[in-house]
Amino acid sequence: MNLRLTRLLFVIALLTASFSSWATVTLEKYKNTNEVTIKIHHQIIEEDLIEFKNALDTIEKEKRVLHMNAVQLNSPGGNGSIGRKIGTIIKEKKLYTYVAPRSVCASACVNILMGGVVRYPFGSVEVHRTTYTLGADVDDSLTESFVRMDIKTVKDYSAAMGMTVALTEAILNTESWKIRKISEVEKREWQVFGTDRAYEERLFTAIAIEQQMQRPNFIRVFS
Repeated sequence: MNLRLTRLLFVIALLTASFSSWATVTLEKYKNTNEVTIKIHHQIIEEDLIEFKNALDTIEKEKRVLHMNAVQLNSPGGNGSIGRKIGTIIKEKKLYTYVAPRSVCASACVNILMGGVVRYPFGSVEVHRTTYTLGADVDDSLTESFVRMDIKTVKDYSAAMGMTVALTEAILNTESWKIRKISEVEKREWQVFGTDRAYEERLFTAIAIEQQMQRPNFIRVFS
């Protein structure tokens, strides 16, 4: 790819980002209850990481309960790195992720969705490769190294979140200027809609102990 074409793609990516709404992290309190909801919507930007951490701090300080233990998502994407950082926090906190039936979680939002130890994407899940927004003055010789680093980052993060190789490949094999909608069948088969395996195993063990049952017996009843 020559320098002129590379610059054109970077400019297009920047213009696309500038026409989108900024993301909003909101903490909504329910009336007459101790429950709250965290919602992440619109375009994901750097400030959202701070706002998300602040929302979690508020829940802890005020001794609130997160409704469904889930972070609700409705975003077309944005900053992939910030999405991964938020997703990592969600996994560390053992929170769930939820996409309502008429909502969309696309691009960088999927990084957040992955972080849920239980994932409920009833809405649309859409993926594609990273869109570079590095600026027109970047040395074209660095493009190949950027791509290699990005591929490694995507694979490492997906593996750390416990996602399937199939989802990772769908992300990496879809051009940055396109979008691939994950089908309902693929959501289930690829564990996009599902439970983190390690979390599920620990949960089964804990419930079996609580119910004073042998673990194999509990799993048999559950299944």
